[in-house]
Amino acid sequence: MSASGRDGSAGGTLDHPRASVVMTAYNDLRFLDEAVDSVLRQDFRDFEFIVVDDGTGQDARFDALARRDPRIKIIVNTTNSGTAAAANRGIENARSDVIVRLDADDVAEPSRLGRLLAALEDDPQLGLVGSAVTLIDEDGRAQGIQLMPEADREIRWTILFHNPFFHSAVAFRRNCFDRAGGYRTGELISQDHYLWFDMLPFCRARNLPEPLARYRINPRGLTAADAHGKPRNRTHRIRETSWARLGLTYDLYNDDIADDVSRFLRGFDIAVAERRAAAYRHILTALNAFPAAPQPFARRDDAEVADRLGRSLLARMLASPPSDLRDMFALCRACWRLDRGAAIAAALTRLGHEARRLTTNPSTR
Repeated sequence: MSASGRDGSAGGTLDHPRASVVMTAYNDLRFLDEAVDSVLRQDFRDFEFIVVDDGTGQDARFDALARRDPRIKIIVNTTNSGTAAAANRGIENARSDVIVRLDADDVAEPSRLGRLLAALEDDPQLGLVGSAVTLIDEDGRAQGIQLMPEADREIRWTILFHNPFFHSAVAFRRNCFDRAGGYRTGELISQDHYLWFDMLPFCRARNLPEPLARYRINPRGLTAADAHGKPRNRTHRIRETSWARLGLTYDLYNDDIADDVSRFLRGFDIAVAERRAAAYRHILTALNAFPAAPQPFARRDDAEVADRLGRSLLARMLASPPSDLRDMFALCRACWRLDRGAAIAAALTRLGHEARRLTTNPSTR
């Protein structure tokens, strides 16, 4: 392959491609051709494409894939090894220092590889990079865009509560993957979440704001197939360890409260006012400890990111407060340490509201 520049047209060789795209396939192959097509249509051209047939038994189909493009390499597992082990095998056979992942039911936008490679080249400390995604249904119809935490500090905050990356949106440096120990083969479903957790001590992380992948909401997918098994139980160890590093004891085991917390952190308000207090208490507990936590590869602007994050969350909580007056003032007290001005303003606003309510409806006194 000819040398390729940033656009993939010059700089790598057939033996040393600039990126290795790794995909595993097993049970649901309905979208495999679309996923493969999306990789072959990339604007960036200097890559190899490793597809692991994880025991499908459909040799003819994968032989046909290999004939489509010389960059495609098929690795066959004679028996199913599981997604994590299959991905590890694919990456072991990769020849690039940059690994790009894509699941077999998702779609890469044409600019995806180029944008991810450029981000990694621009920042030597960046070892893990993803992006926002477009959510699609089984028929490929767009269901909306899911934004993700962008800055390194926001990602480290997010992993205290839930997964900060979509698997099919991510690329990472091979050396960071190796230092993290690869995918945990004992984690049959949440192996990606554990990998990010294991990689964060060894690099900075980032999500690009544009949606560079289409993530399929697939009822036959691996995660959906385990939907009745309390999926959060699989990743409590990540949060328990992360909170312990802040000097805190993790206790967010109630799925209803955890769902409220995650929705709020993804930018949605908690609609039921009576449920806000419990969610806010967990967020504030972590938020008070988070700024002082040690951070690998820290930079000067990280403190500013953490401060903006905290002030934004406080403003949203105070703008959408708990319904109970006592819970409201407990929130104001908790906010006092982080933003005294906002806490005072919110308390005065609530007091004024209560005074007007009592004046208008004296019978409620």
